[in-house]
Amino acid sequence: MRYAVILLFLVLLIIFCTPLRLERPLTPAFTIKPLPKAPPLKQGRYLGKFKVSFYWIVKEEDYKGKRNIPLYLDDGKLLGYFPASFVRDLKIESCAQLRDGRIISYLKKKNRVKVVDRPLGCGFKLTPLKSIACDPEFIKLGSLLYIPNIFGLKINANETHNGLFYAHDIGSEIKGRKIDIFLGYKENHHTFRLAGIKHGTEVDVYLLE
Repeated sequence: MRYAVILLFLVLLIIFCTPLRLERPLTPAFTIKPLPKAPPLKQGRYLGKFKVSFYWIVKEEDYKGKRNIPLYLDDGKLLGYFPASFVRDLKIESCAQLRDGRIISYLKKKNRVKVVDRPLGCGFKLTPLKSIACDPEFIKLGSLLYIPNIFGLKINANETHNGLFYAHDIGSEIKGRKIDIFLGYKENHHTFRLAGIKHGTEVDVYLLE
């Protein structure tokens, strides 16, 4: 009995004294919060047809080439040097994932970047497959929208889209009757392509009031 107690003590000592190691940097997990499945159209106001486009998180690991373009943080400190093609696409898409797993958002007015837990929109944090960029002259920022063309879209083996979106962002190219859907990662684009929703497709948009 005494030997069993000593053995148990040694096992516990090894467990609690061995330092934990992470094999890879932790990356933010983006989740879609469940929303009501039934679209509340009785409260909706039809805004008309809007052309769809998409934007996403640029991955530094996808880019090669000379690392000679500097990026600076919002406090003026140097973040590092990066390939010109990566910096170009970051400024277009507005957000990126670095090789170490950190997420950065591009601050256009300052020409700086900020390390964030989730990509930044215009006064809101972005949620993949839920946030859209729009022209605030046509859709007020913060609005809850319903797009029936996307209702029932298969997201994965267990989830389908309920067609609800939030106006969380703006874009220099998003003028008039256009909406830009935030995909999270570019791989999510296939979800829409399989449903026949491509760049330039027109969809019906309702404002839920």
